[in-house]
Amino acid sequence: MNPADLERLIDRELRKLPAPRAPRSLLPRIMAAASDTAARPWYTRAWLTWPVGWQLASAVVLMGVVAGTAMLLPQIQAAVTTLTFIADARGEVASSARGFETTTTAVRVLWRTIVAPVVPYAFGLITLMCAACAVFGTALNHLVFGKAFR
Repeated sequence: MNPADLERLIDRELRKLPAPRAPRSLLPRIMAAASDTAARPWYTRAWLTWPVGWQLASAVVLMGVVAGTAMLLPQIQAAVTTLTFIADARGEVASSARGFETTTTAVRVLWRTIVAPVVPYAFGLITLMCAACAVFGTALNHLVFGKAFR
C-alpha cells in the first residue's frame, strides 16, 4: 500500500470516531477551584489584582526602601572598609588571585602546546565520521523503505 493511501485511510477512520467527552466531574472541580480563588483575601492574590490604594502604598514603600538603600550604601561601605579584618581579607584575596593567575597561565601553555595542534585533525576526523554516517543513513533509507534503484 502506498504511504499516501495509508495516510488517507487512517485520516478517514479517525474522522469517523466520535469526539472525546470530558469527565462528568471536570466542571464541578473547575467551578470549585474558581470559587476558592475568588474567595481568597486580596493580599494573597497577584499584585495587579490588589486594590489601587494598596498597590500605590506598596509601590511607595518599595521606592522608599530603594532610596534608603541607595542613601545608606556609601556610609555602609565606608564603615566596612575601616574594619581591620578587611585588610587581612584583601591580602588573602590578592594571594588567591596570584595563584589563580598562575594556574590559568599553566593551563593556557598546556593547551597551546599539547591540545591545540591536535584539534584540526580531530575536527577533520569528526567531519569524516559525520559524512560516513550520512552516507550510511541514506543507503539504509533507500534499502529498507523500498526506495532502492531497480
